[in-house]
Amino acid sequence: MDTIKLSVRELVEFIYKSGDINVKAMSTDRALEGIKAHKILQSQMGEDYKKEFFLKKEFELNNILFIIEGRADGIIIEHEKVTIDEIKSTYTNLDLINENYNTAHMAQAKCYAYIYGIDNNLDELNVQLRYYNIDSGKTKLLSYKYTIDELRLFFYDLLNMYIDWAETIINLRKEREKTVNSLEFPFNEYRQGQRNFSVAVFQSIKEGKKLFAQAPTGVGKTISVLFPAIKILNLKNNTKIYYLTAKSSTKSIAFDTIKLMSDKGLKLRTTVITAKDKICFMDEKKCDPEYCPYARGYYDKLNVPLKKSIKNDCLYDRDYIENIGKEYEICPFEFGLDLAYMSDVVICDYNYYFDPRVALQRDDVFKNNNDILLVDEAHNLEDRTRSMYSPELIKEEYYDVYKLMKKINKKISSSLSIVNKKFIEVRKSADEPFILEDEPSELINSIRKFAVLAEEYINDKKNENVPDELVDMYFKSTFFIKISEIADDSFCYYAESTKNKTMVKLFLIDPSTILKEILKKAWSSVFFSATLTPLKYFRYILGGADEDYILKIKSPFEENNLKLMITEDLSMKYAVRNENIEAACRYINEVITEKEGNYMVFYPSYSFMEKTFETYKQLYDSSNIIIQVQGINEEEQTLITDRFKNENGVVLFTVVGGIFSEGIDLPLEKLIGAVIIGTGIPQISFERNIIKNFFDNKFNSGYDFAYKYPGFNKILQSAGRVIRTENDKGVVLLVDSRLCQATYLKLFPEHWNHYVKIKNLNEIKKQISKFWRGANDEHII
Repeated sequence: MDTIKLSVRELVEFIYKSGDINVKAMSTDRALEGIKAHKILQSQMGEDYKKEFFLKKEFELNNILFIIEGRADGIIIEHEKVTIDEIKSTYTNLDLINENYNTAHMAQAKCYAYIYGIDNNLDELNVQLRYYNIDSGKTKLLSYKYTIDELRLFFYDLLNMYIDWAETIINLRKEREKTVNSLEFPFNEYRQGQRNFSVAVFQSIKEGKKLFAQAPTGVGKTISVLFPAIKILNLKNNTKIYYLTAKSSTKSIAFDTIKLMSDKGLKLRTTVITAKDKICFMDEKKCDPEYCPYARGYYDKLNVPLKKSIKNDCLYDRDYIENIGKEYEICPFEFGLDLAYMSDVVICDYNYYFDPRVALQRDDVFKNNNDILLVDEAHNLEDRTRSMYSPELIKEEYYDVYKLMKKINKKISSSLSIVNKKFIEVRKSADEPFILEDEPSELINSIRKFAVLAEEYINDKKNENVPDELVDMYFKSTFFIKISEIADDSFCYYAESTKNKTMVKLFLIDPSTILKEILKKAWSSVFFSATLTPLKYFRYILGGADEDYILKIKSPFEENNLKLMITEDLSMKYAVRNENIEAACRYINEVITEKEGNYMVFYPSYSFMEKTFETYKQLYDSSNIIIQVQGINEEEQTLITDRFKNENGVVLFTVVGGIFSEGIDLPLEKLIGAVIIGTGIPQISFERNIIKNFFDNKFNSGYDFAYKYPGFNKILQSAGRVIRTENDKGVVLLVDSRLCQATYLKLFPEHWNHYVKIKNLNEIKKQISKFWRGANDEHII
């Protein structure tokens, strides 16, 4: 017998959900307020109240076994009478709420009542809805009595309305299972190291473990993780694969890899989630049904295109979703999320899974306990997580809103005046940035009071004629408050005051605790990158444990295709690097002139790059050099990349860790060499020193965690631009004698062990000349 497992909420919403998209109703803040409302009302019910009561029951209909489960907010048993308690939070005036207010709410409670009733052989039950108004704190009670026969009739009516969709899901599942079972590796053979990588991924997922893999360029990382993850889908029920990445280009590669397998017969529903700002059809990204026709009546229009897409198609990329959105006049972003809920694979940015600002918006899509996470370019996740969980408050922004609201709402302006005073008290403490010894509770309380008043005002106005500045300040405030409520020893508060700005920041120092908590909810996670060095460091910082697996893959390319050199005689330490600019220029010139071709030169900063260029152009011809400006846009980036693809003799001066140091693929003659100046370490800063001091105290490894490891991974990324295929040949020069130290050399990947130390210009000239002669000889042969 075929099985369908779903929650009471899923069943009810499939049949009853209707109306518009309302950004307020979907916001993280509303979700958290709803949780608070539940806790408040549940706490008022006494010790005999059975809160969050789990219910699960099997039902057979049309030869399908339905496994229905959910949590009733509460069960009340008084004088042998049973009442199912369902709590809903709302901003709606309670006088407007009656039995017709929201049929889905009552349907959910009646489903819980039926399951509880048949489990406990009851003939009748009471069902009550308690609506809690978040603004007023008042509650309205709606109470009804039902016989078990009435509840049975109602429940099976719901199942009958769902049966067609259930049969569709079963047929699609069988189709998927059949094609997954017959799926073979889509290439004729595995590359070197690729089979071992795939086997490790399969085994890690099967065991429910995490895997941290350093997989060099050329291994074929995307297919190596997707193929085994897909093959294991039939072994684990209700599993969804999330391919998480930091860049649009890697999303496209992942989707194209699924498409490759689809062309060979795989039927796997796959959705690419595109950011709302990019996919929205409207000029203003305002999810207001009165403004946006794609938000208006979204849920009334949804089922037809959703069923059509799921039944007839498998691959849902941006173009597909936009076309459906236009055809049916529905929001493309929300439609993408609804497709993601029904999909087997979801390809999206890190933030959809890890960022607390989106985590509660669609908890039906994300964070289920059978999720398989495939985290691409995982070296980026550490700092991305820090930025996601490190909110800041700026005094001047509050003061600007205070001036704006002074003539509009005195209550709000008064609350902002108090916030401003609390900032002034912080500012008086010191001129330099400093860590606050304790939580700034008075400041946070004043912000909390402002947020309550601002929310009340926004709701009263129904979002009409509400200043955008007030809304922005409200969301910044509530987010800061939420993070403050989960902050532990992995965080610190610090303040910084300059002439024009006073800031208080809640800074996440160690992201491992946060990530560990998030990853608990997934079945298995695979982290992979060409530059996950050292692996044990990344296993710790990305939330792994000692029992989780680590794997180093050998590069599939001939190591002799890369000429790797380090200047033993030249240091780029900050204290001496200005003195060594001319010497660095001479090394750069030797590399880029020995063989005509395209090169990149990576600098530690824009300012040092500009200084070096001024010297270089006095010494040598600089007409072929492009200087990458800071803040370059996508169009300008494409123009530069196109020059590398279409011209010869192009030299780009850029920075390590920038847009050209990863995610750029320039094989063969399109890029034949790179010079990397310095060790890549981040600039010394107050935040980096906070990290350093924290990990000095914890592991006595502060400098490594804050500076060395992040810096060296940038070096690896930059150098990795040169050899992209088995036919590539190129040179990489590392200009900094510190990289000859044993502490750095032990970080070198295996395919860098043939490095050569360079002591002077004559040596580098000989080494490069010999390398290119050898490459040319091979080409002639």
